[in-house]
Formats: sequence, structure tokens, C-alpha cells
Amino acid sequence: MNDGRNTPVTRVAEILSVLFHPIFMPLYGLLIIYSSPTLLSFIPVQMKRMIFILVVANNVMLPLALAAVLYARGVISTFNARDRNERVILLTFSMLMYTITAGLLMKMNVPVLFRAYFISIAIVTLITLAITSFYRISLHASGIGGLLALVVFMILLYDIRTMWQLCTVIITGGAVMSSRLYLDDHTPAEVWSGLFTGAAVMALSLFLLLK
Repeated sequence: MNDGRNTPVTRVAEILSVLFHPIFMPLYGLLIIYSSPTLLSFIPVQMKRMIFILVVANNVMLPLALAAVLYARGVISTFNARDRNERVILLTFSMLMYTITAGLLMKMNVPVLFRAYFISIAIVTLITLAITSFYRISLHASGIGGLLALVVFMILLYDIRTMWQLCTVIITGGAVMSSRLYLDDHTPAEVWSGLFTGAAVMALSLFLLLK
């Protein structure tokens, strides 16, 4: 438990919380899809670049810009959005941007997994938004759960053996969830509920969209 001292462990926990902030999770999922040993890894480089730029612009840069504006105007107190109302504002905007990304991908000639993935992210965000209205679920853990479900789903769907990806997500997820607990940002119940919610909703959404 963090006692308020600026220790190396505290700094590592803070770095992990930033590097694996929920806003970056869809981008990490995209990189997982790109690096998996499936036919998706052989799609044209131009298409990969186009999808990457779309995701970075819509789902990283614009939400960060909104958060910066809201912070400058005093609407949110921190970029971590610890207050429930702050989280609702940012989650609502994120869900809108995920929906726009999914809609644009549906109009493009891209493999169906990319479309299904971002539709699923929008659904996960919608569910976490609904839960946030009455319970402070961990968004970091929800993002980790979504990544874990994506990797497991790809292993089952494409019959591939990507244990290194699965192990990386599990180990990284454990470190990130531990950092949230160490920094006193969440209780164990909030972290585990976030993990299971993200994993369950992502898995169910992908299953329904890709069956």
C-alpha cells in the first residue's frame, strides 16, 4: 500500500498507470492484431498505416485534447478523472469516438476483425459508463480485460499459438492492476470487477459479431 512517499516503487506504479492508461488500450489491441501470426499480419502496409492513423487520431489524440481543455477550464481536476462526474464525461466522449471509428472502418474495405474489435470496444465503454454511474469500476483493469479477451479469442478463432502475447498481457495486466492498488486509486473489488467486466463484454461482443 502506498504510504505517500516518493519511492521507486511509487514511480514505477505511476509510470505503469500512464503507459497503460485506458486511452491507449485500443491501440495496443491493434498492435496485437498486427503482430499475430494470421493472415491479418499480411494485409497491405498502407491499410495498416491508415487504420493506425485513424485510431491514433480518433481514440488517442482527440480524447487527450478534450481532457487537456477540460483540465485547463477546471472541469476535471486530474487527467486520471478520479471523480465520478469527470469519468462520465470522458467515457461518454470516448464511447462516441470509438463508435465513429467503428463506423468509418465499416465503410472501409478492411478485415472484419478490425470492425468487430472497435464495435466491441464501444460496447465495453458503454457498459463501463453505465456501471460508473453507481460504482467506481477500474477502467485500467477493464482495458486489460478487453486485451486479454482479444488475445484468447484470436487463439481460438484462428487456431494460433501466441503464448508470448497471452503471457505478456497477463503479466502486464497483473503489474498494472497491482499499481492501481498500490497507488490507492482502487480497491481490490473495483480492480477485479473491471477486469471481469472488460473481458466478459469484449468476449461476448466479439463472439456475436464474428460468429
